Amino acid sequence: MQSLPLFITKREIFSTFFLLAVLFSFSLLYQFYKYKQITTYSLHVTTAKVIKHYKKKSETGEIYTVLKLKNRDFIFYTAYWKPLEVDRNDELKVIFDTKKIDFYEYLKGFYASAKSLHVVKKNGENGLVDFVVNQHTDLTSQELYRALFFAIPISKELREDINKWGIAHLVAISGFHLGILSSILFFFFKYIYTFFQDKYFPYRNRMADLAFLVFVVLGCYIYFIDMPPSVVRAFVMSIIGFLLFSRNIKIISFGTLSFTIVIVLIFFPNLLFSIAFWFSVMGVFYIFLFLYHFSNLNKVAIFILLNFWVYVLMLPVVHFVFDVFSFYQLFSPLISMLFILFYPLSLALHVMNLGGSLDSFLIWFFSLHIEVYLITTPLWFFVSYLIVSLLAIRFRYIAFFLPIFSLSLFFI
Repeated sequence: MQSLPLFITKREIFSTFFLLAVLFSFSLLYQFYKYKQITTYSLHVTTAKVIKHYKKKSETGEIYTVLKLKNRDFIFYTAYWKPLEVDRNDELKVIFDTKKIDFYEYLKGFYASAKSLHVVKKNGENGLVDFVVNQHTDLTSQELYRALFFAIPISKELREDINKWGIAHLVAISGFHLGILSSILFFFFKYIYTFFQDKYFPYRNRMADLAFLVFVVLGCYIYFIDMPPSVVRAFVMSIIGFLLFSRNIKIISFGTLSFTIVIVLIFFPNLLFSIAFWFSVMGVFYIFLFLYHFSNLNKVAIFILLNFWVYVLMLPVVHFVFDVFSFYQLFSPLISMLFILFYPLSLALHVMNLGGSLDSFLIWFFSLHIEVYLITTPLWFFVSYLIVSLLAIRFRYIAFFLPIFSLSLFFI
């Protein structure tokens, strides 16, 4: 399998960067057009879905509701001081002030002062979500499976329990989940397609047609769950990877990852400010780094070591944003390996309306008392770590040293 050309002319480099810059400019112009539509008048009226909500107390002791809302075009935050009872996925009609919203805030997710707010539709979940939820009587299990299958945000309490175990990457739908789903879909379609191909169209390219079917189903699924950033990255990367693979070009390369990042940001510039997106990118980077230097190992060793490698190397990145650590997180690589069995099993059980079969185990798992500690990655360590990580691409001996560098965070 060949790699991408090593020698590229200056003209080709300039043409590529020029084309990408033009595409990115048009994307920003389109976002600016939508921004101007919102801010043309001092007040804007929209219908939005509740993503998150929680109560807070002001310095004067007043209780108010903080809301994270999403409509078709943007995500925004607001606070409401009058009594308000809402649930996730409720649809609200909101009138908010636009005078203090600039374009930068619009892209990253802005705060808007709500002048009026009321519920227009309670619990906007569809029948498929209800089908899954109704198989569980325990609220924790309901939340967990809504997040696993539909990317519906979880409560603060469950998020804290998940962070104590260091398994947030398993609960938040990402490329890991898409990989499992695509494998299931591929084997499901394979036998049906083979029957019709052998009988009616043996001249067709089976792999290409199956990949197309899988991508269509995954694309519909991603749209259905409101296009989480990490999933968008994984989906675009899988398409680019397949196109390169079909042309016998090496797909596990940092060039492929860089190209994917650029393409995703061109079409979704707001992801530039998404922590989930950059966590996903860093996770894939360290996977590629391992495979780039250690792909000569046998498959079993790669499977086991890769999970521990990614966990250890992501520690400074994760703790730059989140400061919660527990010794139970050391089991995270093992849980990640077991999750490859748990995810399709739980999916199959829900299809058979037996989703509650594992609830007793989940209730026990999340009820364990876990002592937590606070560990934060200093800015200087984080920047140094990223530089050394990039150098590890070129120098293999640095890749051996990188896990030690990562773990030194605990001795600062």
